[in-house]
Amino acid sequence: MAKLEDDKPLVTPVVIGLTRPPTLWGIPYMAGVLVIGLTIIAWLVTNTFWSLLTAPAAYALLFTLCSWDARLLDVLQVSTRHTPRTPNKTFWGANSYGP
Repeated sequence: MAKLEDDKPLVTPVVIGLTRPPTLWGIPYMAGVLVIGLTIIAWLVTNTFWSLLTAPAAYALLFTLCSWDARLLDVLQVSTRHTPRTPNKTFWGANSYGP
């Protein structure tokens, strides 16, 4: 029995634009809102021009991280929510749920 070329499954390409999160200037929307909000709050509290310079630095850091992986912030949020620190982390050097 000869193997046919049609035995391969039909694979359709996934368009990356349909799976990316919505962005605001290249970073996820909620991260952009967070950067802008924290910068405004820092400026209102300190009332100095230097607090406004935290926004470009935070934006550059987030843009670099999110260009590497668009869902990085979502992954970090889920992993910190579902894997809390255990009391024996300092002893083992990692989260360990059993000896």
